[in-house]
Amino acid sequence: IVDDVLAVAPGARTPTGTMDALAEVAQVCDDWRASAQPELRAAERLVCELPAGALPVHFDADHLRRVLVNLLDNAGRHAGPAAGAVQLRLSAGASAGASAGTVRLSVASDGEPIPPDVERHLFEPFFSTRSRGSGLGLYICRELCERHGASIDFHLAPPGTRHRNVFVVVMRAADAA
Repeated sequence: IVDDVLAVAPGARTPTGTMDALAEVAQVCDDWRASAQPELRAAERLVCELPAGALPVHFDADHLRRVLVNLLDNAGRHAGPAAGAVQLRLSAGASAGASAGTVRLSVASDGEPIPPDVERHLFEPFFSTRSRGSGLGLYICRELCERHGASIDFHLAPPGTRHRNVFVVVMRAADAA
């Protein structure tokens, strides 16, 4: 927690540069599956839809890892036990309904829909629905995203959709040349 807070503290240096979002997201997903407790069946519960080619973005790899692990941990904690309960998608913005020049990462889960009274506080510091939660996870995710010119948001998918809880990170695409 201290490392995460220091990463977003005023005056903290934000690493600059580009990275391949595809390579980092694929690695984080593999690591997350491998580190999960066996009874969570992470290999079955997490389904990843990744593009075929590299997706260079303006983001720090360690910061993206922190954001993604938090989103996967939250989704895994609240999703159901069935295979495919957590769905991750990574795509170029233009192909994902976002604006061109962006890369879109979404993590969706099939858990109970987040109620409106909780949704409005999701990214506030110290807000948690768990008695042992710090309430800093999503706040830190938002701060890290903003430092890299990215955004993070939550929305509910339409009723009848399996994965109703959807968190979306939109990053700035880097020039592939």
